Amino acid sequence: MTTWQPTRGDRKKFLRDVAANPGKTYYSVRESVQPRGSESVYREIVFKPSRLWVGTWGHHGAEGVLSLYGPITDVQPTAKQARPLFETGGATYPPDPSKAAPAPAPKRRVLARR
Repeated sequence: MTTWQPTRGDRKKFLRDVAANPGKTYYSVRESVQPRGSESVYREIVFKPSRLWVGTWGHHGAEGVLSLYGPITDVQPTAKQARPLFETGGATYPPDPSKAAPAPAPKRRVLARR
């Protein structure tokens, strides 16, 4: 397990690892504030080879990803540690119409008087 911090020394090590392992998956763990309480979430990052930079993820280079989303690790967090940032599924409930405010009555339009 290796973790890279957004520092000058770790940046060089991280760039070497990205260049040596194209297609390797990296993970960034962040704290997400929710109405029900804070929780840890992680994002998967896979770099594509690039002619100009060491690797790209979307429109970010590897160096920019480390500075924006660091610290970065190469071991996937367990379900107890963090959940995926963009996971799908889960319980969703439609709004309860009995608790919604009634729609206001439309106002009657009157022609202007002279």
